[in-house]
Amino acid sequence: MERDVFLARVRDGIAHSTLPPSLPDDPGPLIPDLDPVDLLERFAAALDSLSGTLHRNGVSDAVDAILTAHGPGPLLSWDASRLPVDGAIDRLTGAGCVPVDGSVPAGAAGRLDHQRTYFDVKYGLTGAEAAFAETGTVVVRSGAGRPRMASLIPLVHIVLLPERLLFRSPMHWLAGSDGDVAGAANVVYITGPSRTADIEQRLNLGVHGPREVHVVLV
Repeated sequence: MERDVFLARVRDGIAHSTLPPSLPDDPGPLIPDLDPVDLLERFAAALDSLSGTLHRNGVSDAVDAILTAHGPGPLLSWDASRLPVDGAIDRLTGAGCVPVDGSVPAGAAGRLDHQRTYFDVKYGLTGAEAAFAETGTVVVRSGAGRPRMASLIPLVHIVLLPERLLFRSPMHWLAGSDGDVAGAANVVYITGPSRTADIEQRLNLGVHGPREVHVVLV
């Protein structure tokens, strides 16, 4: 079909189209009707299938295992007051991880200099708004004391997740009051480590984000 003919049909369709009538009553949240499952086991299986790692033995054991695998390195973390439990930052810094400032200056020159400090960040430490058992996804909300780069640029992303924030699906989360993130500056759904495939169909991890995602139950 010629381009002009195609565009003319699109314009005509837009000019004469109408929206379907809205329902007289709000149907409310559309929660999928799913058979009951063990949420934690379903989440663990989904995360494992994504090459993510779930730690169930607490912060100290999880951090020690991660440090054993990778050694110390620069750390970009949420503020301690924004994390769901104490001790994780101290555990990492005590092992030699050097904190990186997550506050970005307002001026353009200052931002550029600051962003250069992100090049070698090895660890990112964050909390989470929610996690979904069906997909192994965690939800991270940025804002004051929660630098978004902590979940986007490190080699290893460590997520501290209270088990009470584990939901079956996004709709189960959004149906409750805990799902109100309308005022957030940025919300990221993270489904396993960053991955991409090249033209030869080889899967590469960590190209556009963390190479490893470790979810620590707290």
